[in-house]
Amino acid sequence: MRFIKRLFLLFFLLFFLFVLLCIGCVYYAFKIEPYRININNIDLNEKTTNDFGIKIVQISDLHIKEDYTYKELSKVVEKINSQNPDVVIFSGDLYDNYALYNDNENIINELSKIDAKYAKIAVWGNRDYGGGASRIYEDVMSESGFELLCNENKVVELENEKKVLFTGLDDYLLGSPEIPNTYNFEDFDYKVLVMHEPDPMEQYIDYDYNLLLSGHSHGGQVEVPFFESVNDSILDLTSCSSTYSKGMYILDENSGKKLYVNSGLGTTHISARFLVVPEITVFNLYF
Repeated sequence: MRFIKRLFLLFFLLFFLFVLLCIGCVYYAFKIEPYRININNIDLNEKTTNDFGIKIVQISDLHIKEDYTYKELSKVVEKINSQNPDVVIFSGDLYDNYALYNDNENIINELSKIDAKYAKIAVWGNRDYGGGASRIYEDVMSESGFELLCNENKVVELENEKKVLFTGLDDYLLGSPEIPNTYNFEDFDYKVLVMHEPDPMEQYIDYDYNLLLSGHSHGGQVEVPFFESVNDSILDLTSCSSTYSKGMYILDENSGKKLYVNSGLGTTHISARFLVVPEITVFNLYF
C-alpha cells in the first residue's frame, strides 16, 4: 500500500510539473519569443586583409497589427541601424491585414529612420496586395525612403567601383513575377534576386544570380521538438514554402548559388512563435 501511495505521489508530481511546463511554453510562445530579435550574421565569401566589404541587411514579414505595432518596429529599426548597413532589403508583408489594422503615419516615421549607406530596397509580398494594402504599399515604402522593385533592377556602385545588381520581383501568389531584361549579367560583380515566396525561386536557378533572398514562411513560426511531421504540416499551411522553409540552401554546388529564406519578424494566424525566433539577417560580402 505504501509503495502504491508513493507511486501515485510521484505520478501526481510529474503531472503537475508537466502542466507547469506546458503553461510556461505557452506563455513563452505568446508573450516572449515574438518580441525577441535574433541577428544572424552570414559571410557570403571569404574575407582577406585587403577586402572591401558591403553589408546587406534583410528583414521580412513585419505583419504590423494590434499586438505588433510601430513600438515593436522601433526596436527592429534600432537593431538594423546598429549593424551600419550598406543596403537594407525588405522582402514583403508590411501589414498582417491592412483592412483590420493600419497605422501608416507611425510606420512611415519608423521605417524612415532606417539608415543605409547605398540603398533601401523593398519588394511586394502577398499581404501587401490583400486587405486594400495594394492602394498604399508603394506610397508607404516610398515615403519611408525605400525603392519598391516590381520586376525591376537596382544597381549599387561601391566606392571601389564594384557593381552589385539587385533584382526585385513581383509577388508570386498575387502578382506577376518576371525577370527584367535590362542589363547584361556579366557587367556586375555580384547579383542578388529578391522575391517574397521561396519555393518559386527554383524557376530562376538558371539565371546568373549569386544570391536569392525570400521570406514568407516565417520558418514555420512554431516548431514542435521531435515531431517533424507536425512541423511539415504547419509549413504546408503556408503556400510556396514547404520545399524551402528557413535558412540557407545551396542551389548549385558548382556555382555556389545560394537561397536564403528569412524567418521574418512578425506573426500571422496566431500571435505566437516557438523555437523560431524573429530574425534580422546580415550578409557580409567581400570583394
